[in-house]
Amino acid sequence: MRLAVVIGVCVLGVLAVLLVPDLSWLARWAVEQQRAFQNEMAGAVRALRTGSPGATAALLLAAGAYGFVHAVGPGHGKYLIGGVGVGSGVSMARLLGIAIVSSLAQAAWAILLVYGGFAVLEVSARSVTTLAEDYLAPASYLVIALIGVVLVWRGLRGFARQANAGHAHTTSDGGHDHHHHAEGEASCACCGHAHGPTPEEVAALGSMRDTLVLVGSIAVRPCTGAIFLLVIAWQMDIRAAGAAAVIVMGLGTATLTSLVAVSSIVARGLGHASVSRFGAASRIGPALQILAGGFVVWMSLVMLGYAVG
Repeated sequence: MRLAVVIGVCVLGVLAVLLVPDLSWLARWAVEQQRAFQNEMAGAVRALRTGSPGATAALLLAAGAYGFVHAVGPGHGKYLIGGVGVGSGVSMARLLGIAIVSSLAQAAWAILLVYGGFAVLEVSARSVTTLAEDYLAPASYLVIALIGVVLVWRGLRGFARQANAGHAHTTSDGGHDHHHHAEGEASCACCGHAHGPTPEEVAALGSMRDTLVLVGSIAVRPCTGAIFLLVIAWQMDIRAAGAAAVIVMGLGTATLTSLVAVSSIVARGLGHASVSRFGAASRIGPALQILAGGFVVWMSLVMLGYAVG
């Protein structure tokens, strides 16, 4: 019965992804808004170059708005942040931190790539864009896909551990050798086997090592809008203003990814609360990991197809 409930939750999750309503209108809206804010940034840069009052504020506002609407479109690790929130035991505070730090790291990497490339390597703007779109973007999607595979593997391992624990409590004649222990204990001295994933194992994606991998996988691909702005700022010799605007752009992106982080944590809590009524609370964690990991892998491969197509 418990396994049937878990399987049902997974099936419903897959159907929810496959039957999601057409959101192409949202993508079109985001593209239109990106163009509008991109034009505003270009105008603000020209005004800043001529010393017009209020140009800096206009540039920062346009950059922040661009970062938010650009994050609505593909990329920026939204599906990774959401998948990790649903499929792991990471806390809301840590996931929000990952969302913010990854967006700021992405902005910093864009600054280093463009300004460093121009100053040290003397590369062209086309070379920087080609590097970002043709090499760094596919690399980012591949790393994110591998993180999805890790989520699936940890979910399968969680199910296997629970199955082994259940087998260890069954005697050879079909009877049960029960020794009661405190609720929430991962193991007991009577058998030496784990009774399910420990809290540390469930929250493994919240470790510092995994946090760095998550941040790096998102940040490795710089935002195209940031590259566009930095190239103009370099050419017009307003480099400090351009860098500041890209940081604000990263904060705009972080606003959207933070909303995704909060939503994923809420969804995970609702899933645990719903399944706990059927006595399958210990199984929902691995199930959500498998479901979330599969979604992350699928989305990454879709994005990779667009990047190399």
